[in-house]
Amino acid sequence: MELFISEAEIEDASMIIDYLNQVGGESDNLTYGLNECYLNEFEEMEVIQDFIGQENSLLLCGFIDDELVSLLSIQGEQKERLKHIGHFAITVKKEYWNMGIASMMMEEALEMIKETSLKILDLEVKEDNLSAINLYKKFNFQEIGRYPQMFNVNQKYYDALLMNLYID
Repeated sequence: MELFISEAEIEDASMIIDYLNQVGGESDNLTYGLNECYLNEFEEMEVIQDFIGQENSLLLCGFIDDELVSLLSIQGEQKERLKHIGHFAITVKKEYWNMGIASMMMEEALEMIKETSLKILDLEVKEDNLSAINLYKKFNFQEIGRYPQMFNVNQKYYDALLMNLYID
């Protein structure tokens, strides 16, 4: 299996919506659940266009045999005083977990943003998502705090760890 990584294109909108709706139901670690991508294809096209048009934003698709198996986003702040900050998120389809896909996606993204204004990537991760926490620590994200009761999954509340990566 070979992972092909590319920046999202407008034509990927429908596939991305299907992907998000699927992965939302594959774990309790995301901020959304099964079929909770409420954007229509046109709205998703606009989201992709925004990523393409922003120097400090990145939307990467990871494919195996033409199947979208991973999505990584870095949404850069657009206010001048905050343009050095990007909000980071990554997902991988459950059947492809523990294959190194997230690491490959992160390596590619971190290489691609070297020439941007980004100096800080931030993220929130559910406190019991140890695989993700370990992945982020592997790439030198540091825990900077907690967001108490950020996640409500099946009427049970979970804290989110707040993590930052400081880019030299």
